[in-house]
This record gives sequence, structure tokens and C-alpha cells, in this order.
Amino acid sequence: MSPKGYFDEEGAEALINTAKQYKAKPPGSVDVHYDGTGFFRYVYEEETQVLDGVKDYMKDIPAYNPKFFRVAEPKAPLFPAEDIYSLVPFNQKQIYDFDQVLARIVDGSEHLEFKPGYGPEIYTGLVKIDGYLMGVIGNRQGWLGEGYPEYADYPGIGGKLYRQGLIKMNEFVTLCGRDRVPIIWFQDTSGIDVGDIAEKAELLGLGQSLIYSIQSTDVPQLLVVLRKGTAAAHYVMGGPTANRHNALTLGVPTTEIYVMHGETAAAASFSRRLVKEKNAGKPLQPVIDKMNQMAQEYYDYSRPVYCAQKGFVDEVIKMSEIRRYLAAFAGCVYQNPKSICPQHQMLTPRVIKG
Repeated sequence: MSPKGYFDEEGAEALINTAKQYKAKPPGSVDVHYDGTGFFRYVYEEETQVLDGVKDYMKDIPAYNPKFFRVAEPKAPLFPAEDIYSLVPFNQKQIYDFDQVLARIVDGSEHLEFKPGYGPEIYTGLVKIDGYLMGVIGNRQGWLGEGYPEYADYPGIGGKLYRQGLIKMNEFVTLCGRDRVPIIWFQDTSGIDVGDIAEKAELLGLGQSLIYSIQSTDVPQLLVVLRKGTAAAHYVMGGPTANRHNALTLGVPTTEIYVMHGETAAAASFSRRLVKEKNAGKPLQPVIDKMNQMAQEYYDYSRPVYCAQKGFVDEVIKMSEIRRYLAAFAGCVYQNPKSICPQHQMLTPRVIKG
């Protein structure tokens, strides 16, 4: 702006002097948007090179060259996939570090976590599989820290779903749908928190909201049942029963799918019977035998082979092959997608960055 409200020779001379002293680059330079923000994917020296770049993309239509969607060159994980066998215990009651499992699967063992301090029972984040951007959601295991869940006076244990975790999954799924990012689910869940306290915390509604959010994404999704797929949590965490975008459900040697664990089912079914038999002075062993029989049946009818035979999973694969299947999935969904979000218009990475 001119202090006088108009320009004259004196004002022009002042502008000349200022311009001569100005050494900074103008805003929006290549250094900022190519090297910094990533808003520019390619930089060319001449206009004819820009036209050649457009032609290079168009030559593969109606399909796409992989480089059109890759956000980076494919890169192997830093750690061997065979480690997963020792990281994930067969004993469902033992815990493990999900982040370490993820490091054996994704490109460069790198990830960008969404809301790491919120809903600690759930991992949500962006990863690269064979150079393609993918969203990942998985269950974390173990003790979740003092005062969590915040609505209850009992401790939270990983594998179970609580209010914050359900909210976080809703938000992340919605963002992935907005950005057209395919989603990979890793399930190892013992269910959704139950009881009057949990009901008042609206967990029922939040679970239903998650199903609605998933159905609204319109992006392909894949489920790996890493260990437990239990009850309603199996449905809401990308399970095929409540996800019309589920392209594939994979089982592994540690997969179990059931309404509840067999020991839990036996205790719920026979606890009152035990009380009655005890009060009547009758022997408890016949009831105990039935409880053990039920627990064994639940176990037998939740094995990976049984799940495959009944269609609960589409295939049972080796743990060391998980990455290969995910790479095939990524290549398929990015081959000719229904719609796309240009990388420079994506919101999810910017939300994570803050």
C-alpha cells in the first residue's frame, strides 16, 4: 500500500530502493512445496517437460501406473517377518507389543500414528505397503495405565474396547474414507466393555456408530485376525459380518473366532447351577465336567481350520506371509479405484501432524 493513497515518482523511487534490498525468495517456492510440504510431487525446468509428464500418466489409462499412487519407493521392513512367530504368543492370555508386529510388516518399519495418547487400547495410523499409503487399525495388549478407562473404577486391559478407543476408530475411519485411503484391520480383541457403567458411557451407541462410519467410507478394507475375534468387537472392527467393504479376511495359526472364550461361556452358563448343587449338598464334579466339555467345544470350534471351513476367514496364511498378502491387496485396490483424493489435498496426514 502507498502511504499517500496513490503512486507518484517519489513513491516509485522508494519501491525501487526497497526492491533492490529485498533478498528473500518469494513465497510458495519450489524449495517450500517440493522439499518441504510435498505439495508438489514433481518439478520440471520447462513447460514441455510438464506436458511429457502428463502424457506419461495418461498412457496407462484406463488403468494406472503404480507410480501414480505410490507415496514413496517400496522398501522392505527393517526386521524379518519370521519374528512375528515369536512376538505373538499362541497362549491368548499372554500379551505382546503390537507396534513390534507392525514393524515386521510395513515399509521401512515406519508409521505415522493418529492420536497416540488417546484410546490407548487401539492403534490407528498411516503406513506404507509396497510404497502405497494404507490406514491401519489394531488392538494393543496389556495394562492401559492408571485411571483408564476414565468412566470406570476398574482397570482397562488391552484387547477390550472402551469409549476413547471406539471414538478414535470412528474418527480415523472417517478420515480414511474422506482421503480414499484403504484400511487394514488387525484384530486381537476380547470384546467391548460391558456392564451398566459401560452402557452409560454409550459404548453400545459408539459401536453402532463405528459400523456406520465403516459403511460410509466406500474404501476397500482387509482384516487380519491376528488372534482373538470376539463377539460384537469382531463385527465392529472391520469384520465381514458388518462391513460391506471387506475384501478379504485372513486367518493365521493363532486365529480364534467366537462369541466369547470357552471358559467365559462355561462360567456364565453353569455358575448358578454350581450354587444350586452346592446348596443341595450334591457333588460338583458332574457340573465341572460339563463346564470343561463346553470350554473344549468352544476351543475346537474356533480353530483356524474350522474358521476357514465355515467361511469366517477366507484363507489361513503363514504369519511370515502377511506382508505379501497386504502388498497384493494394496496393488489391487490402487490399480483402478472408484475415486481418488490427490495427495496434496489429503487431510489425515495433516491432522496427525497437528
